[in-house]
Parts: sequence; C-alpha cells; structure tokens
Amino acid sequence: MATEPNVTPPPYGPQSYALLHLDEAALRFYRTLADDVTLRQKVHEFVVPARTGKAFTVEQGQILRVACHEDTQVADFDVFNRANPKEAFSASQSRAIHGSHLTTGDRLWSHPIYQRAMMTIIADTVGPTRTPEGAKSHDLLFGPCDEKLYRRATGKAHMPNCRDNIAKAIAAFGLAPEDVHDPLNIFMLTGLDASGKLFYRDPLARRGDYMEFYAEMDCLCAISACPGKSSGPHPGGLKIEIFQPAVQPSRTTGA
Repeated sequence: MATEPNVTPPPYGPQSYALLHLDEAALRFYRTLADDVTLRQKVHEFVVPARTGKAFTVEQGQILRVACHEDTQVADFDVFNRANPKEAFSASQSRAIHGSHLTTGDRLWSHPIYQRAMMTIIADTVGPTRTPEGAKSHDLLFGPCDEKLYRRATGKAHMPNCRDNIAKAIAAFGLAPEDVHDPLNIFMLTGLDASGKLFYRDPLARRGDYMEFYAEMDCLCAISACPGKSSGPHPGGLKIEIFQPAVQPSRTTGA
C-alpha cells in the first residue's frame, strides 16, 4: 500500500492505529459541539494566575476550555481518572498514537495498562502550524519544569516550577508528589534540532486563544501556568471554562 511522500507509517503498518482514531460519526459529533456554542451551558469559570497551579474536576460529557488569559501562557496539563487516579494520562502513549504535538481530533490516552481515551481535543485555535525551523504547538516532548533542575541549571533554590505547582494542587485530592506525570504542554512551541536536541520558542498563542477537550470519563485535571521562559516574556495566566453540552453522543466514543 502506497504512503504519502515523506510520511512515515505507524510501526505496525499503515492501518495499525486506525481503531484508535476517530471515525466520521464521532468527528461530526465533536465538530458540532465545537462549532455551535448554543449547544452548551457554562457551569464553571476561573483564572489560574501566571506561575501558579490549580486542580479541578471535569465530569464525563463536559467540555473543558483552556485559554490564554491576559497574554501568552504555556499550560502544563495532567489528567487522572477521578474514580481511579492510578489511571492517568500517558504522554508516551498519546505521542506514539498521534505524534509529538496534539491538535483537534487527537485524544489524551491513559497509561498502557488501561489505554483508554480520557479526553478528546475538539477545538484548537492555534492549530498544527509548523514554524520554518520545525516547531509546533501543544507539546508532548518536554516534561514538567522542576525545582531540582532549576537549581542545577541556575544555582538558585526554590524557584517556581510546574512540578511543585501540580503537586500542591493535587494534594487537595489525596494525591502525592509522585503522582505528577509528564504533561501535555498546551500552547508550548517546541521541536527537535538537527542534532536531536529539544528546543522551545515563544508561543504562537495569544490572548484569547484556546484548546477545548471533551471528557470521555470523570476526570481530575491539574494545570500549571508555567513559570518558565517557554511561556514568553509576559506570561498572562490561564482562563479555565467548563461547559455542559445539551447533546451527547448516541454511542460510546471513549472506549
């Protein structure tokens, strides 16, 4: 079977991941939810200030919107099954299925023991734009910034960081620092250079840009408005909105 030029097929053949992607019926449903805002009612709204973190729940069937609030802002995003936090988002599984950067139609998959879709991305105002040097938004390559790494790199202790932000946020739900996992870095613009080294640039996202997720299960979400330089020169925090749709799919889309 011929493949598109310069496109590498999945490791087990061109159709190996087909069942893990959305079919046309599911795509139509998610597209309708994203395009017609009259089909939803806002149930929660709050701001996560720059350099801070927050944990919150999103019920199955609800829509989560993560937006740049006052200026550019990278968001480290962790997700857990609310009923069983051992089932958590797996960046490596999601990367293997969808690639190094996520966008509309991609899903957040859980740990390989479970391998279930936790959330589906239904809207992305930044999109999959690739810069001339090969960087894209919504990164799955970088882990969370952390205090120990900053201390080794700068010699400064107790610098604000995403790992601590998320650990503090999830503690209110009975989780430990060890439960912090590699995130989806929403709005983070990253790539690999010619030597295979990771790099990042200031985000393409601007105030008001957002990504929306449809919850396939009851989720505990934890988010950090990244204190690092990847958020750009004037990080503006995050606006979080949760919506209850008026319609639901006629079949299960999260299996």
